[in-house]
Amino acid sequence: MNEFDKQNDSLWKWGILYYNPNDPEIIVEKRSGLGWTVNFAHKTAYVLLFLTPAILLFSFLIIELLS
Repeated sequence: MNEFDKQNDSLWKWGILYYNPNDPEIIVEKRSGLGWTVNFAHKTAYVLLFLTPAILLFSFLIIELLS
């Protein structure tokens, strides 16, 4: 298997977390089922995972303050 074969067992931590520093993609298809996951080998993935709930929380706080 090559370094970009997303079905390679050695690229999945605990079978659910994709970790491949050689793969330039940040968002990848899940191994099974529907949906997408992030490549945890990239720092951008952690920024993405932090910003998404932070933006939602900030939006709810602004709505509450304005109402």
